[in-house]
Amino acid sequence: MEIHIGLDDLDSPLGQCTTFVAFLISKEILEKGLGGFLDYPYLVRLDPNVPFKTRGNGSVSIHLKASPKTVGEILETARRIVDENYERHGKTSPTLVVLEGRIPQQLSQIYERALREFIPRKYVKELVTDLSDKLNLEIYPSTENRGLVGALAAIGAYPLRNFTYELLAYRDPYSKVPERTVPWSFFVEVDRAYRPTVFATYDYIERRPLAVPHGPDPVVFGLRSFDPRILENILKEASRRFPYSYMIFKTNQATNAHLARHKKISKLRPYDSALIEGSVAEQPRIMPGGHAKLVVADDTGEVQVMVYRETGRLNRLARLLRPGDTVEVGGGVVPRKGLTLNAEQIRLKQVSPKIVARNPKCPRCGATMKSAGRGKGFKCPKCGYRDRNARKIMVKLPRIVAPGLYVASPRAYRHLTRPPETFGLEGVDVFVEKWIFWRHVNL
Repeated sequence: MEIHIGLDDLDSPLGQCTTFVAFLISKEILEKGLGGFLDYPYLVRLDPNVPFKTRGNGSVSIHLKASPKTVGEILETARRIVDENYERHGKTSPTLVVLEGRIPQQLSQIYERALREFIPRKYVKELVTDLSDKLNLEIYPSTENRGLVGALAAIGAYPLRNFTYELLAYRDPYSKVPERTVPWSFFVEVDRAYRPTVFATYDYIERRPLAVPHGPDPVVFGLRSFDPRILENILKEASRRFPYSYMIFKTNQATNAHLARHKKISKLRPYDSALIEGSVAEQPRIMPGGHAKLVVADDTGEVQVMVYRETGRLNRLARLLRPGDTVEVGGGVVPRKGLTLNAEQIRLKQVSPKIVARNPKCPRCGATMKSAGRGKGFKCPKCGYRDRNARKIMVKLPRIVAPGLYVASPRAYRHLTRPPETFGLEGVDVFVEKWIFWRHVNL
């Protein structure tokens, strides 16, 4: 039978990580021979704008085929590992969900909604109550925990149809220092060998790796790719060079899955991830700190759009926009004196012409004429010619921006952001032999 395990909200400011707990559960299932994996473990990113999110707003799920005789042991193993790794300090509220049987459509819908909007826990609790008579569903410790939505959404993501992969390296979980010992040259080496199939690895402008976290959690680095065979090769090499454990996740990262829904401006709600289309209604305003503020309007209303300085090239584009430009803006909605859309990408669809009024040329000598006074026309400062009927000439000038899709600079990427160099690539759906490797030190 199918067994689906969902887990969320074990990320901790003291260092624990939900993906690391998934690694421990996967490792023990393999060691004990409790079941076969239907797919890689999933790292599922949800709506990045929800205020109650965990670090990176990521939940995880594990999908197995197991004998009815081992189901109880799988559940007990998952519960024990969650208990052993739950840092009880009031800032985490984890939930473990174990589903026996096929995934119902309602959980798939939870995933699709959780990608793009805030889902109240009350709604999900009522759904679980309605499904309890139809499904064999175990929830631990209770439906009151905040991780319920993410855990169910992670199960509902199976099977992912738009996906990439990430190889995560884990150190001793008791090593809480923020520094990592992998040399930066390793990430440059990987980037130069495999880019763009391996992506978002190193930022050459900022001269820093993009694959390294900075907190006390067990993750040493994460390498992202469309092809798990490449990550398997990197895993084999890295396991010889660095004393860590490793696991490959299938994930919805770098797919722009949260920006797949168009909404009218009047239909925007707090914490939505959405695309809007409209025209720039006002001249861009440059705010303190270098942030750019736009006003975009459609036939239902208008909304403020913030393009932060940290977005780099996206901020530079925003400064060049002008009233009348047609744009499609993707980003997250936050309540701030009304609603504000924080831009993650802008597609410039149509550029309005730049028209300026210029003084006419003198018909006698070709010099630029000057105003002769209100209602008196123009006069030539060079030859003295006057024309009371002359008017300013409207001239259309070229713009220095062109239609196209503009995204943030790498330093402002979110987990779901699709880097432009990966457009046209798709995840390779193949299950490699060496997708997990562990060392028996403090694990």
